[in-house]
Amino acid sequence: MPTRRTLLGLASLAVVLTAAGPSEEAPKPALAIRAPHPWRPPFGLDRVGRPTDVAVTAPGDGPFDLARFRDGREIGRDRVSPSIVPVDASAAEVALFDGGREVARLAIDRPALEADATAKADAIVNPVDLDAILPPSDWLLLGPGRSAVVEFAAFARDRDRPDARVATWFASSPDCRTEVPTPLERGRRATGRLELAAPATPADRDALHVALLGGDGSTLWEKSIPTMRGRTVAERPAFGAYETKLRYDAPISVRDPATGAFSSLDYEKGWRPELNDVVVRLPNGGRFVFWRGSSYIPFWAGRYNTGACYEWAEVMTRRPGAVDCVEPLMDKELRYGRVEIVESTAARVHVRWTYQSTDLHYQVWGDEAVEDYYFYPDGFGTRVVNLKTTPDTEYELCELIVLTPQSTFPLDVLPENLVDAIALDGTKREYRSPIRTEAEKPQAGEPPAVYRLRLNRREEMAAVCFNPGDRAFPPVVFGPFEDQGVQVTPWYWGSHWPLARGNATGSKIDERVSASPCHNSVMSWAGSRPEPIAESRRVILDADGKAREMVVRRWAWLIGMSDADDAGLLRRARSYARPASLTPKGARVGFEGWSAERRAYVLEAEAPTIEIAVNPEAPCVNPVFEIAGAPKSSPRVAIDGRERPAGSFAWDGRTLWLDATLDRAATIRVDFSR
Repeated sequence: MPTRRTLLGLASLAVVLTAAGPSEEAPKPALAIRAPHPWRPPFGLDRVGRPTDVAVTAPGDGPFDLARFRDGREIGRDRVSPSIVPVDASAAEVALFDGGREVARLAIDRPALEADATAKADAIVNPVDLDAILPPSDWLLLGPGRSAVVEFAAFARDRDRPDARVATWFASSPDCRTEVPTPLERGRRATGRLELAAPATPADRDALHVALLGGDGSTLWEKSIPTMRGRTVAERPAFGAYETKLRYDAPISVRDPATGAFSSLDYEKGWRPELNDVVVRLPNGGRFVFWRGSSYIPFWAGRYNTGACYEWAEVMTRRPGAVDCVEPLMDKELRYGRVEIVESTAARVHVRWTYQSTDLHYQVWGDEAVEDYYFYPDGFGTRVVNLKTTPDTEYELCELIVLTPQSTFPLDVLPENLVDAIALDGTKREYRSPIRTEAEKPQAGEPPAVYRLRLNRREEMAAVCFNPGDRAFPPVVFGPFEDQGVQVTPWYWGSHWPLARGNATGSKIDERVSASPCHNSVMSWAGSRPEPIAESRRVILDADGKAREMVVRRWAWLIGMSDADDAGLLRRARSYARPASLTPKGARVGFEGWSAERRAYVLEAEAPTIEIAVNPEAPCVNPVFEIAGAPKSSPRVAIDGRERPAGSFAWDGRTLWLDATLDRAATIRVDFSR
């Protein structure tokens, strides 16, 4: 990747087009190469043989003629006006004509030969299922028994190479090569694809070599792609939580806050050895991850190697002496953050994350948060934030964030329509980048709304969140970053989280994009918090053991990973916001009744057979019942007299989850008598 100094040097070639004022001399006709910005499209193989952008400067609006030349002969001519004009990649020279008179000429110096290659596995597997997390996007992650699919492109400017061919091989097995003829015709782009089986080797690391060879066997171009060989992992249930150590083979990028000097740290040495990662597996393919590299801040890890996060409790009130923001992402060494699996059964998963917000230098102020995450087999669950803080401290609780791997440019992977907000009345706001002003924000509906956050352009499922107590749409929508006068990101971009250490919160792009995973913040509720579902103020012990007046609040969100359409998400949100009325027989309603925290109805069993008359105000989607005192044995379950087959419900001895949507009054029978 070009250095920043190189980019600035290239930028000096760009021509800024401005209209001449009344006292200014009219611009003279000129041509200049507009250097491409590496953060702008095209990306990947599309950069091979791409046109050359030429800035045309001239007095007036034209029109003018721009002629293209190769070998001293004209190969084409276009009518242009002063602007940035893409020029055929095969052209070696251009000239600007005003009428029949040549007024400017420019030689285009580009390499005689361009080539590039990419590699991916022959089948898409979520990296988490190979015990890996956010591998660099220009690496190859290859699971056991998988083959590598190599795609390549080449472009020759100087001459034909009819005998050229592309060869690929793994460093661990150099004699096992795959080759394919790739004749190159001057001025024409050549592309191809080939497949290479991975050699049998116990090594975790390898390198895939791709070379463009001449007819005499000489190497015209070569590339080495770092390769992670996925390990064979133990069979895991489709639904459940487990501890592991997720693999990340690149080093941790470290910046010294005192000097600004960069170094690296072996990933395996980044934390105390007793600390593990936690992964929640869901039957629909969703993977929810508590990763040491993200300071245990959880996120949905997608199949296509990006992530989606709902944020954390971040201090908004300025702390005296604080260096940079005060939030748990600053706890890179996990001095305070902890995660534990509280429950993992056939019916429910419960994971707890406890943390303190710190500044860049690990200072803390006694506040503490506990976030409980509950999940069910349908891919939906809840996020519950319990926050203990001083009465005068303001906190932010929710922000929609996308994580991207190392060497990933946001404009390459993020769709324009990254977020949808669907109000309960069915009206919809589509947040499309770029949004630079208040007037460009979508306007429709009233809060609360259910939010769909897309992970990337290719992912079919999206992260979902909904809070019935939301009183506003996100007041903060982050605008794009610009660099060298062009847009380079769709939203806010930061390299200080996840994984990287020592960097303060940034406000521009930087070269760490090629050294660490990064994040993209789309929108934030900032200080516009939803109504808490519980709140108290009293003298208690803070996180440091000091007795003082503290405020304890609790909030709950419906969350999930789903490919549901708008109507499906609205049914989920309405079901969560408007719990059904129950009339149980053989049980009584528990004191809590309905738990928004656990998305569950609370009952106490009084007989071995329980009938629950459900009267929903809104469709009741996949109801959950906590039945205290019920037998531990598996029950027979029926709805309106029709017995439910195995797999359409789950019971763990206390919690019953049903795969059913009740659109109208119905009776659920839970029979433990057999």
